[in-house]
Amino acid sequence: MHTIILDTDIGSDVDDALALATLLGSDSVNLLGITTVYGDTQLRARIAHHLCHTANKSIPVFAGVETPLSSREVWSTGSEGNSFSNLNQYALADKSAVEFLIETVNQNPGEIEVIAIGPLSNIASAIMQGPKFAKNVKHLWIMGGDFTKEKIEHNFKCDVTAAKIVLESDISINILDLPSSQKTIIKKDEIEQIKSSGKLGPILYTEILNWIQPRNQDWTTPHDPIAVLAMLLPELFSFSEKGSVQISEDGKSDWRLNQEGNVKRITPSKPLEAVSAMISLIAKVN
Repeated sequence: MHTIILDTDIGSDVDDALALATLLGSDSVNLLGITTVYGDTQLRARIAHHLCHTANKSIPVFAGVETPLSSREVWSTGSEGNSFSNLNQYALADKSAVEFLIETVNQNPGEIEVIAIGPLSNIASAIMQGPKFAKNVKHLWIMGGDFTKEKIEHNFKCDVTAAKIVLESDISINILDLPSSQKTIIKKDEIEQIKSSGKLGPILYTEILNWIQPRNQDWTTPHDPIAVLAMLLPELFSFSEKGSVQISEDGKSDWRLNQEGNVKRITPSKPLEAVSAMISLIAKVN
């Protein structure tokens, strides 16, 4: 059983919602709470609430850091939440996401895994504000970075300061970078399959279309749920030896082998099976 906290910028790219649905469909997950990050985190929290409510799951949701630690201007699609009505019916927790992260992890040292699939502002803030947080996290799973150094991946670019703090900390980290996540694709037939997959299928289908149609695509890359699956089904992935990551001032990420390092890279070794497993878990949300 994995006892986890999900840290997410849900509401923009559909992959965050797919990741949450994948977790909700797993019998091996005890989801203690969801923390939202980046931009309108209260709106993001209400979107997460809505998905959990639809799935008949009572999961506390905590709004987190809105402004990147780097002070970079927040990017948004402008369509966040537009598919949903009555989101204001969902009451948010009084506690902030960072407070929840620090308190929950420190009360359960070595027991909680954190999955971070957005900019790392909440996690970096928890490291800075809670001196024991980094030591007490069992494991941190991240979707982010591009270790080819050809691109600056979105999550790192949105808050370079936070990425540096987290990746250069001593937390035990497994990370799925952008080129590795791009080995998996949800194609047209699989998108149609998601439409009828469990209680969340119709919502996810709409959100997928809202994401891909403005981009003239009939496919999407499930970056975030693939990071989740690496935790749930490690047999579908390969894991590197330990290494260290350095983040440049512009957000480029460099992973190098280091026996004393804290970061292992994740790569889907069976990408087709990973996508199929994701859809199967989503279908279990009934």
